[in-house]
Amino acid sequence: MLIRRRYVLSPLMVLFVLCAFAATGQAAGDKVVPQVADGPNLADGTHFRTKFDITNLGPFESTRINRTVKLMFFRQNGDPWPIALRGRGVATEVLLDLSAYQTVRIETDGASPQLTSGYAIVRNLETQASVFAEDYEVGVTVYYEVSKQGGVIDTVSVPIGQPTFVFMLPLQNAEPQNLFSGLAMVNLANFSNEITLELYPETPRRDSEGKAIPDRTVQLILGPNEQITRFLVDSSLFPNHRTYKGVLRGWALGPVALLALLQTPFSGGVQYATLVPSYIDALRRNTFMYLQQGFPLDADLPAVDYFNNDSDKDPWDLLYRKVSGTRREFLPQEGATFAVIGNRTADQYNQLGITTLQGLPYSSDPIDLRDGHANLASGFTFAIKTGLGRYVKVRIAGLIEFNIAAGDTEFDLHLQLYIYK
Repeated sequence: MLIRRRYVLSPLMVLFVLCAFAATGQAAGDKVVPQVADGPNLADGTHFRTKFDITNLGPFESTRINRTVKLMFFRQNGDPWPIALRGRGVATEVLLDLSAYQTVRIETDGASPQLTSGYAIVRNLETQASVFAEDYEVGVTVYYEVSKQGGVIDTVSVPIGQPTFVFMLPLQNAEPQNLFSGLAMVNLANFSNEITLELYPETPRRDSEGKAIPDRTVQLILGPNEQITRFLVDSSLFPNHRTYKGVLRGWALGPVALLALLQTPFSGGVQYATLVPSYIDALRRNTFMYLQQGFPLDADLPAVDYFNNDSDKDPWDLLYRKVSGTRREFLPQEGATFAVIGNRTADQYNQLGITTLQGLPYSSDPIDLRDGHANLASGFTFAIKTGLGRYVKVRIAGLIEFNIAAGDTEFDLHLQLYIYK
């Protein structure tokens, strides 16, 4: 029998009460803190506070109009959470006017009468488009400070929750050693969200087709904007897996954000380690994209700059630049190198693997794309070794010709890309 006190030790196990839900509404670009813990754990004398460092990533005063950032706190049922903040009184939200590279610290005061769980959203209210990607963006670092008898005994990193539909995370339960995995999950949708969780051992069983078979599957329904915090051995999840090592796979009908922690023992009680999820819906490596003449390409993402901002060189691997009216080229950027492969059919392109790409001779020389050149044709294929060291195969799938003026022709390109991450 799992000792009940072990549940109470963790901020993940603040009791969840089902009630009416208020829809908060999620906005594009929101940064979600899946769990905010605040107050004393009456069972063991530990005390929790949550600290936020919020940094304006823009190097210039380009956020001069409406540069407000809002930090909002919510209870588990999605209602605004009036919480005591150190030096700022009690508030459900805080407005921050951040100048270039400025960092502001926000701390909960730990004044909740008992250990209380909620979540937070950092929202940038700037609506103006930006030439530089970092303008109007903020970096957010969050951690719990755990103290006992006036001294700090632990700090726990809280990753910012990436909205996801499908995720996997490692887990371990070992009841004799007081090791337990748990998660906090926030429903980012304004509707009831069905989440399916599958539990797989270190070496899963497989069906006749080789597909992995879960040991157990459970389903949860989260109300609009609801947060839950549970150990995986909770009676609603996997109570019969108190000693277990493997992986949890989950998927949802609407977006969720999550935090996973491993409770570990030490001489004074327990501490917590962050378990890093893998976001399956962020693993896509292949795409078609449109590259306009004159624009830069970041092959790692991949992305083409909306503003044709080739002066912001840091992320770009390739500049598709004009040399003259009939001459253009792919120019390597920021340490990237190219290897010409030649004309390939779609099937031949698909057969190019990482071993082939790694064995090619790479160069910092530009690739010639002048009028009439064999490279300026559907099927032309080349490889990029990006500045970050990734290998990318690229194929021109189509061309769009524009006659700008006499002796001045532009070609926009349909590109087929596969990134080996």
